[in-house]
Amino acid sequence: MDCCDFFKRMAGLVAVGLPPKTLQSSDGSFRLIAEVELCLSGRTKGKGCQMTTDQKIIKNKVGLLELARQLGDVSRACSIRIRPTYNTGLSGSRYLRQMSWGIVAAVVLCVSQSVSAWDGVSSQKSGNAAHYYRQAFEEIARLPDADAALPGPNEPLPPNDKSEQIVSRLGPALKCLREATEKQECDWENDLHRKGAAAAFPHLAKSRDLVGRAILRARYYWQSGKRDQAIEDMRAVVVLARHVGDEGRTGLVGLTERYKIEQTVVDVLRQWTTDAESAQSLDGLCRLALQPEGNLPKTGLLLERETLLPWTYRLVTASNLTTQEQKWRNQFFGQLLAERGAPWILQKLDETKVHYTEVGDLLDLPIDQFVPKFRQYLRKLDGAGNPFSQMAIVECPGIPRAYLQSRNLRAQWTILQAASSVFQCGPGAVKKTVDPYGDGLLKYEASADGFTIRSALVIDGKPVVLRFTRAARSQQSSGESKR
Repeated sequence: MDCCDFFKRMAGLVAVGLPPKTLQSSDGSFRLIAEVELCLSGRTKGKGCQMTTDQKIIKNKVGLLELARQLGDVSRACSIRIRPTYNTGLSGSRYLRQMSWGIVAAVVLCVSQSVSAWDGVSSQKSGNAAHYYRQAFEEIARLPDADAALPGPNEPLPPNDKSEQIVSRLGPALKCLREATEKQECDWENDLHRKGAAAAFPHLAKSRDLVGRAILRARYYWQSGKRDQAIEDMRAVVVLARHVGDEGRTGLVGLTERYKIEQTVVDVLRQWTTDAESAQSLDGLCRLALQPEGNLPKTGLLLERETLLPWTYRLVTASNLTTQEQKWRNQFFGQLLAERGAPWILQKLDETKVHYTEVGDLLDLPIDQFVPKFRQYLRKLDGAGNPFSQMAIVECPGIPRAYLQSRNLRAQWTILQAASSVFQCGPGAVKKTVDPYGDGLLKYEASADGFTIRSALVIDGKPVVLRFTRAARSQQSSGESKR
């Protein structure tokens, strides 16, 4: 019995809700699959034959299975199926029992329908996205030198003929980009545990370059009326940004680069959002960007604690260092070892481990508490005689920057999502979006040519606010006539 047959048999058993004994033929083999498939197709075993009692039972309970198979969506099938059944006359407990069987059956059958295709899908999504990104980097390296000085996201695009040539040359690189963003895993193989402070991140600058080119093509597509293709490129950029941040696994340096990319994306999308149609096309990007991820700045900071400190302990204490590790010891700790000795260094490393943990706890605080307490903590460490804490915490701008950027972007994505609703449904729609910061809703304020939406989040004394300009009616009419 293959996997598809197994799931179909189980679907039949669940849908019928009868004990297995009543569904066995004399030789003991299940006939569920045949009975269920006959009912799904509306056929009987022979021409002119009447349906058996078991088939009637199955058919009575299998409607949800058929609906799910047609829709390809179990939850949608269940929601549609539930509505017309309130007047069935079934008691509440009996109805819920039958519906629960039906829902489980729909799930099982949908799995059986898709299991044969799953191997192909999983193989497409398997693999390391970083390999495909590196292929994109290589494609960019082959481009003419003239393409190196491209306009930034806030600068005008070149004339159409030149933009078209540039976009055409970007095809191979951005094809690799899209392939990379379809992969489920991304490992940049930086080997932080082994290389510690000597680890390099060459993908950061190359990713920044790739992002600039992808956004350029997206802008060209948008201005050319190819909005779906523009959105696909921007979606790829958002996914690349998340892979650059690597869920904090490249430390604060990767997160800082990620947030820079996302800020550029938000700036471009805000300019694009001028009417209901453009707003609707951005909904999916907002949902992607607002998926919960946890406290990534804290994750990145504690990763440094778990990689840099053990790496330093080994270089200072181990006697079986490789040639490369001996070079690192001399480069990073040679002077301290000569002046202070290993015991002193180990004592300071123990202190730094505690400092990492305490700063990590501060990163859990809301912004109105984090800012003053973090500043107070830095004053305590600054000049206290611990060179490791001085460098890793006091003189590390990435800690407060990652904290503030993560919250700033969440507020901006939420505002962008609310603005999309306003363009599509009117100003009252802003009341449906809760401000992720503060205790209330986002604040909407109309203007002569558009509106602003404000969050309660305040950074550096300024609230997070985005301004949106409505497209002129003549532009909207022109766009409608083109469509």
